[in-house]
Amino acid sequence: MRRIHLAILACCLTASASAGTPTDPVMRPPVEHLPPTLLRAKAELRGIIARRDMQALLARIRTETKLDFGGSEGPEGFKAVWNSDAESRQRLWSTLDGILALPGVARSFDHGSEYCAPYVFCMNLPGNVDPFEALVVLGSRVAIRDRPSLSGTVLRRVDHVVLNIAQDDPGSGTSPDWTRVRLADGTGGYISTRWVRSPIDFRLTLRIDDGSNTWWLGFLLAGD
Repeated sequence: MRRIHLAILACCLTASASAGTPTDPVMRPPVEHLPPTLLRAKAELRGIIARRDMQALLARIRTETKLDFGGSEGPEGFKAVWNSDAESRQRLWSTLDGILALPGVARSFDHGSEYCAPYVFCMNLPGNVDPFEALVVLGSRVAIRDRPSLSGTVLRRVDHVVLNIAQDDPGSGTSPDWTRVRLADGTGGYISTRWVRSPIDFRLTLRIDDGSNTWWLGFLLAGD
């Protein structure tokens, strides 16, 4: 009987300790449920990207299409930012590919509906998380290591959580392949950069006005 009481006490103490340990908020990718018009808009954009068809994309830019927070907008702004040379065009296609590799959401705007992607920007962050300091983990059982190397010891494996960028990065010369992060319980470590995305990284909207079947690019921008 004494052993049973001790076992119950141990379980209670473990549960109490676990309950007091901060946990990282979870942000799982949504399953897309798009109306036919937005589904078609996304498919058409995918085709434009696959063909590297700049003229077709420019035809979807309106004067109100927003490209940054410094005043760049419309067809001329788009050409200046994304179509000035071969390097900027390559950056455009890879940026769009990266956005559409992640799911997005359907939502409304003042005069129609829109497809917003990726979800890490378009959905509210869970918990009281600062988007400027947040990184969303894009996979399951992603390793947090004690140093920026695949040979580093795995400190934790995480599933679709939202982490904080560590402000005490001891390795200012760390490879861009690794990002230093801090978990909610204070544990610091490194995560492969390809497995995280900032909520304020590049995002876009494809908009369809009420009464129209033609989509246009609402914005393509990063930052805040």
